[in-house]
Amino acid sequence: MATDHTHKDSAPTLIGSVQRALRLVEAMYAEGGATAKRLSRITGIPLPTVYHLLRTLSHEGYVLREGGSFRLSDHLPLAS
Repeated sequence: MATDHTHKDSAPTLIGSVQRALRLVEAMYAEGGATAKRLSRITGIPLPTVYHLLRTLSHEGYVLREGGSFRLSDHLPLAS
C-alpha cells in the first residue's frame, strides 16, 4: 500500500533559524532600523541569537550596521 505524503494532518518541516531571521528582517523593515537590543525586544528572539543572525545577514549583504543600529540594505542581494 502506498503512503500518502500529502496527508493534510501532517505538520510541515520548518526551520526555526530561518523563521527567526525573517522576523528580524520584518522588524527592521517596520522600524526602519533598530539596535540589536530593540530587535530582540520586539521579536522575542534572545539577544545573543539576534547578534548571530544580524552578523550572518550583514555578511550576506542584507543588513547594514550604522553605529549601533541595524537596517536593511538599500540594495538587497535578491536573485534578479
